[in-house]
Amino acid sequence: MNANDPALGAAEKYEDAEFLPAPRAGRIMLITWVVLAIILCVTILDVVLFVPKTPDGGGALALAMLAAVAGIMIVAWFCSRITSLEISGQQLSIKMTFWSARYDLAGLRSIEPDADVFKGVMRSFGNGGWGAFHGWFRGKRAGKFRAYVTDTDRSVVLRWGTRCVVVSPRDTDYFIEEVCKRTGVRRQN
Repeated sequence: MNANDPALGAAEKYEDAEFLPAPRAGRIMLITWVVLAIILCVTILDVVLFVPKTPDGGGALALAMLAAVAGIMIVAWFCSRITSLEISGQQLSIKMTFWSARYDLAGLRSIEPDADVFKGVMRSFGNGGWGAFHGWFRGKRAGKFRAYVTDTDRSVVLRWGTRCVVVSPRDTDYFIEEVCKRTGVRRQN
C-alpha cells in the first residue's frame, strides 16, 4: 500500500516517530541528589557509630542492610528511567528501562502543553522525583493522571474520555504536531 491510498487511516500514512524524553530538570536532579546525600550520610553514620560498637557481628548485618537499601534505590532509579517515547500508527509507547507502557491514541480528545500541570498535585502511587515523576497523580488542573515526566516545564497533557496521561518529550511542539496529524485532534493552547 502506498501513502496516498484512501483506505489507509491518517495514522498509517506516517512513518513511526521516536522522541527523546526531556532532560532531567533541576527539581528532579535536586530530589535525586538529596536522596543520594541522605543515603550516604546514613551509611557513614552507621559505619562510624554502630559498626565499631557491635563485636558480635551486628555491624556486618547493618552493612548488609544498608547495601540492600542502596541496591533497592538504584534499581528503583533504573526502573523509573524513561528512555524514549514512540508513536507507531495510533499507538504511543513510553519506553522505560525494563518495560514499556502503551496507549492507543484512538479516541484521544485533546493534547496540550501545560508547564503548570504538576502545581499542587498529590502523588497517589509512584515515584515523586527519584529520576523522574512516574506513577499516578491527582491535581486540580488534570484530575487523576498517569505521569512519565522528566521535566515538568515540558509537560504535555493527553486526554481521553476518562483517562489522562502526562509526558515530557524533549521537543514538545514536534511531539504535539505528530500526535495531532495522526489523530486529527487539534492542539489546545
